[in-house]
Amino acid sequence: MNDLAIKICDDVRKGLYKPGETLPNAASLAEKYGFGTKYAREGIGDLVYEGVAERVPGRRSSVRIREPYLWDLVTGNHSFTGEAKRRGQKPGNRILTFERRPAWPQVARRLKLNEGDEVNVMERLLLADGKPVGLEYSYMPSKFYAGVTREMFEGGKSTFAVMETFGHISSTAVDELAASALEPREAAILGLDAGTPVLIRFRVTLNPEGTPIKGSRAIYLFNPGYSVGI
Repeated sequence: MNDLAIKICDDVRKGLYKPGETLPNAASLAEKYGFGTKYAREGIGDLVYEGVAERVPGRRSSVRIREPYLWDLVTGNHSFTGEAKRRGQKPGNRILTFERRPAWPQVARRLKLNEGDEVNVMERLLLADGKPVGLEYSYMPSKFYAGVTREMFEGGKSTFAVMETFGHISSTAVDELAASALEPREAAILGLDAGTPVLIRFRVTLNPEGTPIKGSRAIYLFNPGYSVGI
C-alpha cells in the first residue's frame, strides 16, 4: 500500500473524508499530498483494493469513500441466522418471490438433478434488526420437499430449520465465489447504485451422504471471511 493511500486512510479515520464523499482526482490528490500523479493513481487503486474506497458505478474515473456496511467482516460458515444472533441482533427476512419451476442447466448441474426435475425457488431480503444485509436465492429440489410452501418460511424462519422438518440434515457445503456488479433490480431492493461491485456466493449444501439438498445464491452487504488450517 503506497504512502499516499496510507495518508488518505488516516484522514478518513480523522473524519476529513466522509463515507460516500467523492475523492478529488489523482492530479489534485498528488498536489495536496506532495506526490506524483502516477503515484496518486496507484494510491487510489490501493484504496479500492483495501476496501476503503470504491469506483462510482457508471463513472470509472470517480472514486468515493465506501459507506460502511451494517456488518463488515463475517467469518465461519456464513449462516445468516447464526451470524445475526452472534452479534446480538434479531435475524429476519422478507420473502420477495416463491415459485416452483423446472431446474435450468446451471442449477441442475450443481444440484445433480435430472432433466425435467423441478426446484422450489425462494428469493428473500435478509434483515438484521430490520436493516437489509443481503439478498438470498434458495433452490430446493422439489423431489426432496414435497408439499413445501411459502408460509413455512414466513416470519423469519431459518431455511435449515424448515429443511430438517423434511428430514434433510446439512453436513457440508461447497462454495463458488465470483465478482460481479449489481443489476438495477437488485440494486433498488438493497438501496445501492446499479453497477456497485459485489461478491456473489453460490453454495451447494450436502447431506451426510454427499447428496446436494439445497443450493443458494447470495448477495451479501459484507466482506466474507474464511478460516482455514495451514
